[in-house]
Amino acid sequence: MKAMVHRSYGHLEPAELPVPAVKDDEVLIRVKAAGVDPGAHYRMAGVPYLVRFMGFGVLRPNQPVAGGDVAGIVEKIGAKVTRLKVGDEVFGAAEGSYAEFVVAKEGLLARKPANVSWEQAAAVPTSAATALRAVKAVGPGKKALVVGAAGGVGTFLVQLHEGEVTAVCSGGKADLVRRLGAAHVVDYTEDDLGTGLYDVVYDVYGGRDINVLRRRLTPDGRLILLGGKPKGKLIGIGRTLRAVLLNPFVRHEITMLFVFPTTAEFEELAERLANGTLVPALDRTFPLSETKEAIAHVMAGRARGKSVITL
Repeated sequence: MKAMVHRSYGHLEPAELPVPAVKDDEVLIRVKAAGVDPGAHYRMAGVPYLVRFMGFGVLRPNQPVAGGDVAGIVEKIGAKVTRLKVGDEVFGAAEGSYAEFVVAKEGLLARKPANVSWEQAAAVPTSAATALRAVKAVGPGKKALVVGAAGGVGTFLVQLHEGEVTAVCSGGKADLVRRLGAAHVVDYTEDDLGTGLYDVVYDVYGGRDINVLRRRLTPDGRLILLGGKPKGKLIGIGRTLRAVLLNPFVRHEITMLFVFPTTAEFEELAERLANGTLVPALDRTFPLSETKEAIAHVMAGRARGKSVITL
């Protein structure tokens, strides 16, 4: 099968590999599309080095095939698989999805609704599950500021948050976030975060200082950090560590979310996709051979929504 592999950190190249074997609790998927997010870059680059000690491989990647989100057709099932059958159209999480075939745990997949395209389904798994977990932690009725609203996670947050949303993005992406449901838009190139106060601030893959974000909170407000831009090659989570140390000494609640999606979350997302209350915002699609360009496109911040690899 064709695949995009990184046998050593910092390199991504096409290769021909055997179709992977299926364990008892796994299914084999013929990949139709695979989502692209910043995590694909950090797993490929192995920087910051802390990534390597988080189960991804110290000297070289444990999983040589890149990719983590998938949409495709079940080709084969393991002996203990009960929810899915051969021929099912599914989406979910599967390490090594930048390939013609990938294996995935049954519990990390849901059936793709018929009204959803392969590209839309592949855009959902990690980004939408992260947004869903965040909005459930907050609850309904809160006035929210979404920083990074036009990216993968941000476009889902704008749709899933149950309350008034002000979206922070560049002016060129304002039409996108308004179409997704944002009541107000702040162009950060002109006014950074604006002047309003909010019950919750979602900061998606950002790099702003914690105290700058806290200034946009009401006295009892909550700051939710959803990833961040690593600074430095060694650890890269200085802002997160500062948030942990600061949390006990401030009135605001600061939450760091690191999401590993569950079956229940994928099933809920599938239901929302089916009834039209969640619509993935697609930016661009790339062929498998242009995976490196797709990742660079996302990391440059040019994407309006989600970028997807198609096969």
